[in-house]
Formats: sequence, structure tokens, C-alpha cells
Amino acid sequence: MNSVMITGDSRLSVEGFVDIHVHILPGLDDGAKTEGDAIAMATVATKRGTSKIVATPHVDPLLLPPGATQVETIKRAVNSLQESITSCGISIQVMPGMEIAMTPDLVGYLTRGEVMPVSDRGKYVLVELPFQTIPSYAEEEVFNMAASGYIPIIAHPERNASVIRNPNVLIPFLKAGALAHVNAGSLMGREGHRPQETAEILLRHGLAHIIASDGHSATSRQPGLDRAFEIASRLLGEDEALKTVRDIPLAIVHGEDAHVNEPEVYKARRKWWRFPRREGS
Repeated sequence: MNSVMITGDSRLSVEGFVDIHVHILPGLDDGAKTEGDAIAMATVATKRGTSKIVATPHVDPLLLPPGATQVETIKRAVNSLQESITSCGISIQVMPGMEIAMTPDLVGYLTRGEVMPVSDRGKYVLVELPFQTIPSYAEEEVFNMAASGYIPIIAHPERNASVIRNPNVLIPFLKAGALAHVNAGSLMGREGHRPQETAEILLRHGLAHIIASDGHSATSRQPGLDRAFEIASRLLGEDEALKTVRDIPLAIVHGEDAHVNEPEVYKARRKWWRFPRREGS
């Protein structure tokens, strides 16, 4: 049973986290290197309250040979890892997925089966923007995906320079049907002050709807959501915070409708500058 409680150190404890962004498949990208690394990551995630994770290796459709796909490779890797995790007595479910680089004609890649939606359920698609900018074609791609029945999930927009400068640039994407997730590490300040501040703004204003770990290892970039949940609880309240780490991501991995708040325009606080007083004034 999922439960929330206050522990002796005043930290919130919850079971049943669902993490839709984890680089846990060994040897497929810059995440886990070996099966041992992957099992260590699963152990960390379980101890920190996660019950389901989506394995999301990086995939850039433009780098795939024509007609090629990593879908079956990822599915086989998930099945193999799940067997190993279960044999170790770790009670966590691993599901297949991808973190797909934003590129033209994503609908075509999805329709041809060359890239895969979250948990291979056919609806939600985890996409990554470049860190320095938002491509000119990105908004059209989101519209096309939504028109074709897909729901893009924009990964960690708080790390994108354009979003940091103006969080409201996400609103057209969200209005078109996209969702967004912030990284747990960003909320914890591990990416620096600006991404941390931006992640808080996005959550407070309904410009992001999910917290995911973007875990890469059992040490430096852990697949844990518990501490980010504590932060989100202070920002949003416990009920809303639970939606970001459990209820909405659970709907996503099941391919069900996820109900989110309407985006709210962010208004930057006015900065007041004190000028030095002139002599004799």
C-alpha cells in the first residue's frame, strides 16, 4: 500500500514512486556500464521508494542507419536486467523506453517503429531538447505528434538555456499537448543555481508536471526521487508533490490519461537597484 508519513528526521517517506527517466541499461549509453552497475542502481532506487522505472537510453534518430532501430535491443536488455534484478531479490519493475533527441519527423520514426514510446505503450514519448536552444522546428513537431495521438514529454527543460532565460517559452508546447519533467537533481541544486530556480518556477506554475531522476549511476547521479519529493512538498504541498512522482508518472507508464494543471504565465519579480547617493544630494 502506498503511504506517506513523517519519519524521525522529519523527512517525508513514500512508497510507490514511478521514475520515467533512468539510464539503467548496461552498455547502451553514458549510464550503467555493467550489469553490476545496473543492479546497484536498482538497489538504490528501491531503497529510496521507487517501485517502477523506465529504462531510457539516449537515442538520436538522425544517427540511426536508414531503417535501423534499437527497439528490440532495448527490450531484450530490459528483459535480461529484470531477470537479474528479480534473482537478486530486488522488488522493482523495469520497463522499456528511450530518451529521444528532438528531431524533424518524429512521427515518422514512431510510426515506422524505429523509436519507442515510454514503456512501449504507444502514447507518451520522452524527448530531449538541446541544452543551448530550442530548435525552430520543435513546436511544429509537438503539434504533429499531438495530432497523431502522441503526447511528448519534454525532458529536463530547466537545463535548457532558452527556458532558463524565459520559462514561458514552454507554454506553446504545453498548450499543444506536451508535458514536461524536471530532474530530481536540478531541484536539489546539483545542476547549479539557475536550473534549480528554473525547476522550482516550472513546478509552481504548472509548466512541468513530473519529477524524474535522470539517474545514470548508483553514486554520482542516483536514481532517487525521495529528496526531490521532499522539496516539491514544500513548494506545492504533499498532495500535489505526490502527483509529480507517483500518480502522473504511473498513468504515463500505463498509457492512461494524465490530468495536469493548466500552465500559468510566469511573471519575473521586479529587481530594484539602489544607486549610490551623489555627494551633496
